Amino acid sequence: MATINKVPLMAVATLHGGPPLSRVYPEAASQTFKKGEAVYLDGDGNVAEYTAAIDDGTQRLLGFAASDGSNDSVAGNASVEVWLGFGNIFEANVTSNGAAQTTAITQVGTLYPLYQDTTNSRVAVDIADTADQGDWCRVLELSDRDAVGDTYGRVRFTLIPAALQVSGT
Repeated sequence: MATINKVPLMAVATLHGGPPLSRVYPEAASQTFKKGEAVYLDGDGNVAEYTAAIDDGTQRLLGFAASDGSNDSVAGNASVEVWLGFGNIFEANVTSNGAAQTTAITQVGTLYPLYQDTTNSRVAVDIADTADQGDWCRVLELSDRDAVGDTYGRVRFTLIPAALQVSGT
């Protein structure tokens, strides 16, 4: 099997087959997140990066950045487009707590946590299911771009409502 390049997470469709749902929100101060990284609304209602440090299974997220953070020093000066966590289907590489992992048909239907690769500003689905993180990614299918058994292959997933600050339910 092949080793697949690790790429940023992307929104690929909605559950109903349309284009990904997104909204624009004010950005928190000094945000350097990259497109595809997880974000949440902070206590002031601004979008901030959802980091591994706050992924303790209790902090909810808004979705994933559809554009890079602006790194503006003043909160609310900039706005950022966010792919909403509800209603969208996302695609990301699989990992085992940052290490190589292969795709398997048995991953479909299973809940896994996100893995935050802070060095490369990427989010992946953590098939190793590391402790103390919310299991919020429901794998819907393996990506049709890869083969079963590919290292760092990609899966398509949704986020369950319990993971989200804003949901359609």
